[in-house]
Amino acid sequence: MKQQIDTVEKENETVEVIVSFNKNGVMPKVMKWGTARYKISQVNLVHTIKEGAVRIYFFSISDGSNAWKLGFNTESLRWWVEDYYSLAG
Repeated sequence: MKQQIDTVEKENETVEVIVSFNKNGVMPKVMKWGTARYKISQVNLVHTIKEGAVRIYFFSISDGSNAWKLGFNTESLRWWVEDYYSLAG
């Protein structure tokens, strides 16, 4: 069965993220957004950009029901939701 995107929202809200460090780098494991906690089941893509001298990491993640694009600023150490998608089955 093909999944469809039910809702697409632009956010830019600050979130708290628990990560693990391994040979592949940093990987988000749990995200707290508002009062909700989400256990990350999959990291689909990681890419970076540079804004001047600052490197910004983007993580496309999902928990099976939702998908997010998280941003991480390596200078301010701030995490935020760049995009949010609620997946309908």
